[in-house]
Amino acid sequence: MMKHLFSFLIIASLLLFGCRSKTQSNFQPELSEQAEESYSLPEEYAEEVIVTGKVLNRDFYPNEKDLTLIIPFFRKMENQYCAPIQKDGSFSFRFPIFAKIREISIRNYAEHLYVHPGDSVYVEIDFKDMFHPKVTGDAEKLNQEILAFTENAYYYIQNYSIGSNLNNNDFETELKREYNLRLERRQEYIQKYKPSEEVEFLTEELLKQDYYYALLLYASHIQDETGKELERYHALLPEINGLYHKGILSARLFDIAESVENYILFGMALKNRKYPKIEDMMSLIGENTLNQYLYTKMMANCLTANDTLALAKRHAQFDSIVKMPHLRAQITQIYNRTKSYLENPQSVSDNLLYGVFHENASQKTSMSFMEPIYEMLEKDRGKVIYFDFWVKWCPPCLTEMEPLKQLRSKYSTKDLVIYSICGSEPKEEWEECLDKYSLRNRGIECIYANDFFTSQGIAISVGLNPVSLLTIGILGIGGFALLYGILACKFL
Repeated sequence: MMKHLFSFLIIASLLLFGCRSKTQSNFQPELSEQAEESYSLPEEYAEEVIVTGKVLNRDFYPNEKDLTLIIPFFRKMENQYCAPIQKDGSFSFRFPIFAKIREISIRNYAEHLYVHPGDSVYVEIDFKDMFHPKVTGDAEKLNQEILAFTENAYYYIQNYSIGSNLNNNDFETELKREYNLRLERRQEYIQKYKPSEEVEFLTEELLKQDYYYALLLYASHIQDETGKELERYHALLPEINGLYHKGILSARLFDIAESVENYILFGMALKNRKYPKIEDMMSLIGENTLNQYLYTKMMANCLTANDTLALAKRHAQFDSIVKMPHLRAQITQIYNRTKSYLENPQSVSDNLLYGVFHENASQKTSMSFMEPIYEMLEKDRGKVIYFDFWVKWCPPCLTEMEPLKQLRSKYSTKDLVIYSICGSEPKEEWEECLDKYSLRNRGIECIYANDFFTSQGIAISVGLNPVSLLTIGILGIGGFALLYGILACKFL
């Protein structure tokens, strides 16, 4: 049931941006000509990769109609290309990678492929033997050797499953033991397959990346559980930065950058009792390649929240920090996509409300978790509907209480409906806030989320995360409150 709540909250947040942007898009500044020119990329990196192939024994899984190719980036920001499987089993993709060599994947069938700009690669996928795709064409030897490592139990589990309840020393001891076992498996692979030096290097790096990723996840977990900064792993940052100078762009590097962001962000917030600015984080880490990833992630967070102003205002700083073509290319792409959405949000909003890719918004698909929204929209059709999601322990949420009441006083209840939805536990906290902020009898529909969503068969969980904390550092309290949990939309 939890996934339904997340879907509900995501929909509400996206609708906010879509509707809020209908008015904003008219006066949002464009990136200057100078900024646009600065986003130019080396032409050789823009040369497209061609991936073609064929699916064998397709009748084994006849319902599989297409394949998805993924170019990794930060979580939920990956580039995904979908290609139909033709009647003869063939398929094809074309795309740029903006890097000297980059990891890509064909979801479910070939998880670790490596390509260079301009490569032409042929992938054969057998539905009766999905764990052993065959790769020919450019980089054939590289990919066949990598697949022999990743698809033959030598690299069978990326993530470690060590209990995070262990103390520092016990966790590190267990992690080191598991890491050494993986190194032994890799050595068995090398002895059997005798791969190239490039692949020997790459497989070593893959294991090393997973090791640091596990450490950072543990550090973030301990900080979250104890409420205290864990400085223990700051000394590892130079080593982690070194991972980004190897010339091979693997998917795990983005996971590590996100983990560094979480670890540093929470740690600084806990230590200083205030939300850090991105400049503070980057100063702690130092001027290095890792900072390019962190700054890119910050800009990507804003853009995926439908905020193009942050990049427009900070383009000079962005240009001075972020030099890597693959990072700049992705930000440019997300910016253009976001800008396009802001100029025409209606189709996206319709899809969110009524189902994916429905051209006719009146045709509702079966999405049970959306029923509460449908009921509200139907009841208040023709009015502006404003949703405010909050919890007692969220300072930005509480800061918005007075503006919320001011908004209520400006408009008639015939024109504007306000839902104030609280996710705090226990319920008494909600009651206390209603009295403290004088929310009762104000023409505001005050809802205790657990009661409301439980009645709809939906579990509730509301919380801050590193993204929201970083957003506060960029935009301030007011910006955060706008970006997270507030929805205003008009349904006619």
